[in-house]
Amino acid sequence: MSHKPATDAPGRKARRAAERRDRYDAARDQRRARTSTAAGGSSWLTTRTVTAVAIAAGVVLVAVLAISQLGGRSSTTGLKDPGLEYPASIQDGTALGSATAPVVMDVWGDYQCPVCARHSLDVEPSLVNRYVIANKLRIVHHEVDILGRGGNESRLAATGGYCAKQQDRYWRYSHGVYGNQQGENRGGFSRDRLTAIAVAAGVDEAAFSSCLDSQAAADAFAATQAQGEQLGINQTPTMFLNGTRSAGLKSASDWGALVDAALAQASASPSASGSAAP
Repeated sequence: MSHKPATDAPGRKARRAAERRDRYDAARDQRRARTSTAAGGSSWLTTRTVTAVAIAAGVVLVAVLAISQLGGRSSTTGLKDPGLEYPASIQDGTALGSATAPVVMDVWGDYQCPVCARHSLDVEPSLVNRYVIANKLRIVHHEVDILGRGGNESRLAATGGYCAKQQDRYWRYSHGVYGNQQGENRGGFSRDRLTAIAVAAGVDEAAFSSCLDSQAAADAFAATQAQGEQLGINQTPTMFLNGTRSAGLKSASDWGALVDAALAQASASPSASGSAAP
């Protein structure tokens, strides 16, 4: 018969103790794993995720800042379209309507003048629809520098009107300038922004830029400015309706009454029609 050695009992006890330690360690590891999962994953996975999110957020932030900075540097974005278009048949350079119309309204304005913008965009269209298209009224615009205060924004915008006229885009340009005012002498009518407005109005950019630098454009502005000074234009808008001077903003109905009166006078005395400031 075989007999187990005397040391076997202690050996079984050691193995059982080792097994208990293994079961305890396994249970402990499972508890830790459950705790880590409930908290959102292992510490390594959480750190990795947070790092990835942080990097992604940083990339997005850099992109947003870059776009914002580019947008801040570029003043040619976000132009407004006044949505105002006159029939080509009534456009004649800086004038609207027939040269033989019995009543002429000369409008002296400064492109930086907000009241001029209101007249051009809100009041004038009614007069065009009611009188100009019917060949009863001719409207002529003259742009001068009253608000420039030593800067060049009023002058440059007015010179741009001359250049847009050379491409038969004066009225679209004029409405675009008035519709995109940004306050007086605040950079809203920089050369780049005026060029963008002109391009939006349909002018050729290269020809427009060349015209802005031309002596012809400078001379045209100087002549208009001198004429305005001779007439004592010191406020815009200033209008002459068949030679009768009026300053400031009037409603379309108020102007309608004045045009009707001028039409009646012109009908009674044809020689009385015409403009004191052609």
